[in-house]
Amino acid sequence: MEDPSNLLTKLGDDDLQVLRRLSSEGTAWIVGGWVRDGFSSTHNSDLDIATNLLPADVIRLFPDSLTHGARFGTIGVRIPGNGKTWEVTSLRSEAGYTDGRRPDAVVFGKNIIEDLSRRDFTVNSMAISFPDGEFLDPFGGIGDLRSKTIRTVGNPSKRFSEDGLRILRGYRFLSASDLWRLSDETEAAMKECVSMIDNVSSERIGGEIRRIINLPSGGNSLKLMQQHGILEKILPGANLPDRFRTTGDISVDMALLYADSDVGPNTSSDTLKDNLKLTKEEISIFDLLMSLQVQNSLVSAEEIRRFHVAVPPEWKGRVMRYLESKGEDRSQILSTIEPPVAGAVPLVDGNTLSEFTGLDPGIRLGRLKGHLHRLQIERDMTCKDEVLDCVGEIDYVNGDPLDWEVLSWP
Repeated sequence: MEDPSNLLTKLGDDDLQVLRRLSSEGTAWIVGGWVRDGFSSTHNSDLDIATNLLPADVIRLFPDSLTHGARFGTIGVRIPGNGKTWEVTSLRSEAGYTDGRRPDAVVFGKNIIEDLSRRDFTVNSMAISFPDGEFLDPFGGIGDLRSKTIRTVGNPSKRFSEDGLRILRGYRFLSASDLWRLSDETEAAMKECVSMIDNVSSERIGGEIRRIINLPSGGNSLKLMQQHGILEKILPGANLPDRFRTTGDISVDMALLYADSDVGPNTSSDTLKDNLKLTKEEISIFDLLMSLQVQNSLVSAEEIRRFHVAVPPEWKGRVMRYLESKGEDRSQILSTIEPPVAGAVPLVDGNTLSEFTGLDPGIRLGRLKGHLHRLQIERDMTCKDEVLDCVGEIDYVNGDPLDWEVLSWP
């Protein structure tokens, strides 16, 4: 594990520029994830800074900063010519959390230890002062980091009652690897405070779920959330498969959770829109995946050609990941069936088809044109005459046009 005295050597020139300017008028401490990750030599987290300067002082030092969080003490510091943003937060004192989402009042403080005492977990409550490099660990974060233990700062029930999102953050930290575990007190409080999730916005919940599924042990965290009753509260009816491994794609992972659920596709789709705030495109992909008959998907050349044409390119990988996660790997057969030689555009247009059949414009002609396009793709036709030869297969005068399948997938 990295020596605390070495961490400051990992700062970039732009980081040093920000820290030096802050420390020229006050005191600055590097806090949170950057310190935590630094001990494992990863430094995946952004550099967050605490200071005893007030927000107005920080803005004066960095006029180009983002100030939308100023009333909560947080400034998005920017420096000219640099695209990065540093989150700089003024020291704060303890305050009540009546609604379980945000502090009743923001009280700025002067004591870094008091500020660290407000944080969620011990591994996030370490700090390094700048420029002297003093390492502060008042709540034993380094020990918990070594033992891979998630433990709250102070009373866990109090921490979670202040902000229910901290419960999900705990599961997110567990997702980093199979080696992490919850302290007994923290785990008990998570189950006890499950109702605090009701106070968290859907956007914040969705953000944490996205982070969880993108981490190596996200599947294990979701399984533990299911055991604790958290998952049912967030995603009612979700049913984790055995030995579930997340793919990191929210649409695919949610489809895997609801594929064998008693909840219908429409209900589960509404749940994801309301509870996780998935985008319209993500919901559309989820709906597509939920419509698949997995064992019968992408097994014939005709269907694969329709897949090539009818499914947006950026969706195809998601379909493949979903099928593979369900035990149906179609990569080999998909690689052997090329997209249609003539491309996706119909070889026969409406005017040509009207002249050939004598049909007037309308639903009958439109459905016939769509059905011929489907046959063109399925059979990999390359010329107009081939398509027109198929007209004889269809009772286009007396048949029900709604029976003529148009190009789609599945």
